[in-house]
Amino acid sequence: MKFIIAYIRSEQLPAIKSALADAEIFHFTAISVMGTAPKSEQRTFRGVEQKVSLFRRVRLELAVKEAAVEPAIEALSQGAMDSGGAGRIYVIDLKDAVKIWTGERGDRAL
Repeated sequence: MKFIIAYIRSEQLPAIKSALADAEIFHFTAISVMGTAPKSEQRTFRGVEQKVSLFRRVRLELAVKEAAVEPAIEALSQGAMDSGGAGRIYVIDLKDAVKIWTGERGDRAL
């Protein structure tokens, strides 16, 4: 099992959600987060110029079986490329999973 974390821009979410559905991956969590970027921007807020270095992003979390890792990465990449091409994907080993309701463990809990 693997745990996939992707950081994307919020406007990329619809395209990525569609690409994941096409890959038959329907379960994920989307969390609104703030993140830095290599460059900052000057923005005017209530008539005052401010340097902005934190930007709104979406963190997607997916727990998938080994067989679904490459399709998930491909779907995330394709969805992101179709809507601007920015973001990062991280893949982490997932030691165990437990479905609280039934007590199932491992791949069966996914």
